[in-house]
Amino acid sequence: MSLETEIRSIIADSGAEMGVCVRHLESGEEVAMDADRSFPLASVFKIPVLVEAFRQLHAGRFRMEERWELTTAEKNLPSGVLTFCGDGLKPTARDLITLMIIISDNTATDMVMHRLGVENVTKAMHALGLTDIHVPLTVRDIFTDLYASADPTQDLLELAKQSSRRDGIAYSSGPENNVGTPRALTDLLQLIWQGDIISRAACDGMLEILLKQQLNERLPRFLPPGRPFAHKTGTLGGVRNDSGILYANDNSHIAVTVFCRWDDQSVTDPIAKWERIISIDSAFGKIGRAVYERYK
Repeated sequence: MSLETEIRSIIADSGAEMGVCVRHLESGEEVAMDADRSFPLASVFKIPVLVEAFRQLHAGRFRMEERWELTTAEKNLPSGVLTFCGDGLKPTARDLITLMIIISDNTATDMVMHRLGVENVTKAMHALGLTDIHVPLTVRDIFTDLYASADPTQDLLELAKQSSRRDGIAYSSGPENNVGTPRALTDLLQLIWQGDIISRAACDGMLEILLKQQLNERLPRFLPPGRPFAHKTGTLGGVRNDSGILYANDNSHIAVTVFCRWDDQSVTDPIAKWERIISIDSAFGKIGRAVYERYK
């Protein structure tokens, strides 16, 4: 069975809409399905933010050792831990960039984006020729669109009882939202792997952070323990994404992007809802495993 046939079968069994781009970086061999379709990036948009952070670091706009003060005004609803830390904490820029990627800390993300200038992220992507990637929104902007209130100090248990808005910007596939195509994100990963953004040292710095990822229940789900995967996930209700570089062996690396949407509101039973989510994550894992077996 070819890799394309296997992935198509996994997608069909999942019952979800998926866009996929798999590219073996040494050979250039590619498998793509709906790879040019625009999807909400969810927290995968933090990879472009990472790139712009390293660009400004290289330009001398800040130093990794700088300490940026945490305030309530900068805090966001979770994911992450900084929401629950006291005002006055002063993590380094390196700490914030790392937390943004490896645990998808939303407060760290907006602290970084405010320093970079939100508009500069999209400009950086388009300067690289990746014109299908758009990042106009901070995390706070997304939550303001999704909920009646994005106040990070509100009762999170009460917030969990609310339904998020599905007809606004956060679920749009247009450039007013943080969006991209599987091919464009895979192109970005390839540029990082090749050392073609800023410098080899800068790209190695990005990969070092991506390799520390703690959220590994999607594409790496069924990989052998300890198999390196430099990646970033993204999550909204009915949206699950993963994009990264699989280190199949020392001489075989694969850029993989899978973006997924499905109707998560037709099932209301909490057990059935979580079983559905697990099945979606397992579909990601099966794709990751199929890619690994093809190129290991």
